Amino acid sequence: MAVKKIVKLGGILLLLILVVVFWFATRGDKKPDVHATDVSTGQEAQENSGAGDNSKKERKIKYWQAPMDPTYVRDKPGKSPMGMDLIPVYEDDEPSAEGVIRIDPVTVQNIGVRTAKVSKGPLYVTIRTVGHVTYDEERVEHIHTKISGWVEKLFVDTTGEEVHKGQDLLTIYSPELVATQEEYLQALRYKEKTAGSSFVDVVSGAETLLEATKRRLLLMDIRSDQIRALEERGEARKAMLLRSPNSGIVIEKHVFEGMEVTPGMKLYTIADLSRVWVIASIYEYEFPFLKVGQEAEMTLAYEPGAVYKGHITFVYPYLSAKTRTVQVRMEFENPGLKLKPDMYVDVVIKTEASGEAILVPSEAVIRTGVRNVVITALGDGKFLPKDVTLGPEGEGIVQILSGLKEGEIVVTSGQFLIDSESNLREAINKMLEAKKASQAMKEEQGSEPPAGHKTGEMKMEKESLPMVHIDMNKDQKNMMTKVIDSYMRMHSALVSEEVSEVAEEARIMADVIKRMETSGPEGRLKEVIGSIEGSLEGLLSGELEKVRKSFAILSKGMAVYVKGAGRKDAVSAGIKVYICPMKEERWLQKEEDVQNPYLGKDMLICGNEEKY
Repeated sequence: MAVKKIVKLGGILLLLILVVVFWFATRGDKKPDVHATDVSTGQEAQENSGAGDNSKKERKIKYWQAPMDPTYVRDKPGKSPMGMDLIPVYEDDEPSAEGVIRIDPVTVQNIGVRTAKVSKGPLYVTIRTVGHVTYDEERVEHIHTKISGWVEKLFVDTTGEEVHKGQDLLTIYSPELVATQEEYLQALRYKEKTAGSSFVDVVSGAETLLEATKRRLLLMDIRSDQIRALEERGEARKAMLLRSPNSGIVIEKHVFEGMEVTPGMKLYTIADLSRVWVIASIYEYEFPFLKVGQEAEMTLAYEPGAVYKGHITFVYPYLSAKTRTVQVRMEFENPGLKLKPDMYVDVVIKTEASGEAILVPSEAVIRTGVRNVVITALGDGKFLPKDVTLGPEGEGIVQILSGLKEGEIVVTSGQFLIDSESNLREAINKMLEAKKASQAMKEEQGSEPPAGHKTGEMKMEKESLPMVHIDMNKDQKNMMTKVIDSYMRMHSALVSEEVSEVAEEARIMADVIKRMETSGPEGRLKEVIGSIEGSLEGLLSGELEKVRKSFAILSKGMAVYVKGAGRKDAVSAGIKVYICPMKEERWLQKEEDVQNPYLGKDMLICGNEEKY
């Protein structure tokens, strides 16, 4: 009986399990497929899962795109060159405003997009440089003597010694000075004897003689107090005492005891170091932010944390040709004489470059060398690139002179990926416009599109090149080979935007063309040489945009040559002709991967091979 009960219970349990499995299976079958795609019509067929889903609108596909190569675009589903299914791009994914791009919020988060608000306020520029301490030239004194003689006694006999104003320096024995003192004393006695004379001329002559002798002493740097002491003493002294005219440090000493000295000889150099100068070099691009009177801060390597404050007193009116810097002089007080001449110091100069300016973080600006672009965030995953004009820059902030308004939101991180997406959308839209123009022409003329256009391919139409057949001798063929080699190197340089290398190859090409002209300037050879000559000036300009325009002229002539007289050599060398659908210009290259020389590094892969 127990066995029968167990079997009965097991059967009931199995039946319950089957019922539950059947219920879940039928429930799963009713789950709607929200994004089922009708490949034949190119529209989504959304199945109804309830009354709420009926309100959803059908999405219309604009074009199909390769998942790994966004430049591979078709107007119907299919396979990419890598064998992957093309993915649809819907019309509602394309923003209506011109230039606006939309990126999925999840993608925005994954690429780490950060934003900042455009602000308005003063722009401060901080100039950091290295300077060196030197003497204040206004506080340096040279001690000389105006008489000849011999040093009898030195009171200050070491370099670096500190002296005070009026301190004794040395004594000099000078026979000339002794004789002048004696003359003064005699003139003084003569004046005293003739003071009571009734002859006016005698009295006047005595006074004149005394004044003349006194003037001679003064010109010998004998002070008035020393002359009064001579009068009181009544006898000449053998040696003259020299005293320091100012307080300071003896930085030079050229005199020793017993040495003979002559007028004009430099005995001592004394510098007052209570105030010093700091000379710093400023780059020429920072020069507009400098002005006399600006505050400057200085720090020392051996005294961390201590900050000295001074100000700019002079900006030198010349520039160093080697370093491209201008020198600035600053004054600093020197308490405790901690600032030593020839010491290196760190200098910071803060200045207000602009009072009320539109400001954005420097990292928000994409600098291409030709344009400055800022990506603005419009919300809901929408972004709009804007060209801006830059002003001064400092402390990680740059002034915007035009192109932005206060309160706008700019992208500060991830903007390069967004800019690449914007350029890609622009290229695809131009391709689509070309396709629409071709279809419109077909409808108007009732004929097939021009040769080279295939259904489903976004190709730009371009005028066909003439097939020029030229009879060339062996030397001319060799020279054209050199021109082709120079062209290929020029193409590689332009892809890397190295305009200096382009100019170098243009000079090589010009030399070859001159030799070709002398070998046969007439006939059909002129059709090829003419385009090369017409491009040389622009290729040598050094300006990227001019170089690209001239390279297009050159490429047209080279394409004519490889399609005609140089076809055999070009095929054997693996030279291919490509056409840029955005610039509508051709170029030649040997590489397998497309390298567009006209659109910059962000759009290298934009181009289609043109068979010949």
